[in-house]
Amino acid sequence: MRFLISGLLVCALVSEARDSPANAVRPVIYARDDEAALAMKSAALILLVEVTAVKLSGDVRAVDKPPGIGGPTTSTISLRLARIRAKVLLAVRGPARSNVEFYSWVWASGQHGGPRLFHPAPGSHHVIFLRQDGGYLHTVGDYPAYDLELQSRWLPALISAWNSGRDGGADLLERLVSLRLRAEFEGLPASDLRATFTGNSRIPRDYYMRDLTDLVRLDGPFFVATQLDDICRNSKNQFGRIASCDVTAREFPGRCQAYRLMREADSEGITGSFVTRVLDGCEAEERDQIRRLRSNDLPMRGFYGWSLTPEHRRGAMRLYASAMDLEFHVAACEVAASMPEARDIPECSLPRRQ
Repeated sequence: MRFLISGLLVCALVSEARDSPANAVRPVIYARDDEAALAMKSAALILLVEVTAVKLSGDVRAVDKPPGIGGPTTSTISLRLARIRAKVLLAVRGPARSNVEFYSWVWASGQHGGPRLFHPAPGSHHVIFLRQDGGYLHTVGDYPAYDLELQSRWLPALISAWNSGRDGGADLLERLVSLRLRAEFEGLPASDLRATFTGNSRIPRDYYMRDLTDLVRLDGPFFVATQLDDICRNSKNQFGRIASCDVTAREFPGRCQAYRLMREADSEGITGSFVTRVLDGCEAEERDQIRRLRSNDLPMRGFYGWSLTPEHRRGAMRLYASAMDLEFHVAACEVAASMPEARDIPECSLPRRQ
């Protein structure tokens, strides 16, 4: 009988170990941005949450790190399993719930000079993308980050707009990104803009969007750029107009005009000589970009890495053809007409918006 009980205990322990989160939840790292975006878009559960508790287990695993993904120059990366509990503020996809518990393998330790990592600190706000893995909820990827970080001050406007049905006809994730952008810029206070453009030294600086790369990865550069263009042109908040014009002119090609719109929006002289200085540089850079477009040297790698699939080329040409600047738009449409995957893009057939 003693041996039978011992055997049952061993079997129970083996079963428990086999079913533990550390064994059931497998670390995932995507080598390419389009793979990461597909995993996020196809997530069974997408939630806007406030993290309430994080517990790091003793389970550390060395995981193969694809080349070119950034971070430490090693072939493997050490990840540690974290159990995360959070309050659900909004169910973007999936059933409504008050709380959620999920797992993610997070970077184990040390300094990190690579891409943004997932930092689920208590009190922080994130849009998380989850799937079932061995009976547990698990982030769709683990390293470097597969979430959207949100500032707490944006949340009331974002949640209110979502619940009111604003932009309700849009694709689910496009709607989320659109409302997230508008929550930032349409609520931007003058104090934030003055701090960005003047500071203590009175030297103008660029307005910085920390998560721009994350938004572009999720919904593509065309969608994000055209959302920023619209805010730059039409926002009723002059400070949001100034900041969004600065971002779209700096980050996306063919948008030097946004600096002029920025100057028009600035009724308080916040930007000073900033616009004149950056506009000259933008126009000089744009002349080189037009030359490269017409010589078939398409500058697309900043948006899609090195994977230039036909879908990526079409997306890039839509971005270029949506340019505010007429000469850049004309050059992009000339090139698009010669590309089977882009010759029918609507940006080259619709009337130009001035």
